[in-house]
Amino acid sequence: MPDLDVNEEGISFSTNAFVLSFGIVFNIAIAGISMSSGPLAEEKEKNTLRVLMTSSVNGLEYLIGSLLPPLFILILVNILMIPVSGSSFGEVQFGSYLLMTTIASLISLIIGYIIGILTKNQTQTSLYTLPITLLLTSVPAIKQFQEDLSAILDYSYTGVLTNFANSIYSETGYQWNLTDISVLFGWFIISFVIFVYAYKKNGLDS
Repeated sequence: MPDLDVNEEGISFSTNAFVLSFGIVFNIAIAGISMSSGPLAEEKEKNTLRVLMTSSVNGLEYLIGSLLPPLFILILVNILMIPVSGSSFGEVQFGSYLLMTTIASLISLIIGYIIGILTKNQTQTSLYTLPITLLLTSVPAIKQFQEDLSAILDYSYTGVLTNFANSIYSETGYQWNLTDISVLFGWFIISFVIFVYAYKKNGLDS
């Protein structure tokens, strides 16, 4: 897929940016939420989590232990998406890329935990996860074809990822700004607060 001028005004379409934005958004939103909500729901459904909670393992240790492997996988896939998209590590401003995608990955994992805590089995988890991941992963396409909604989607963390992927191939590259920082940390704080509330109210195995 070559880089082309997509209309008469000469707006350049970057294949690398398009592939990279879709790749990291799909990885972080779909895989991130599923890898934290699915196992938690499965443990609850099979009643193995309750047995685990009666042993020497407490809830915090379980969450940390179950968080680190999927976070490592998400970070690894995000890094691999750079050469897969046809880019180089120098082009994507690797430090900013790694920081932004890691924070977004944590947000998705926390959202997954919230879903896993609030649902009782894997079927409910799938029903709750599907519309959320559908909305989050549709951001790159909507921003590409529906400019009227672009400003609204900038306040989603997948919107920030999409803007980042598109900006790094511009002449000036990506520049950190207050809006993106506020959106990322806002989503992180809000999702973490909801998670703490859900955990205190329901625990892990209720």
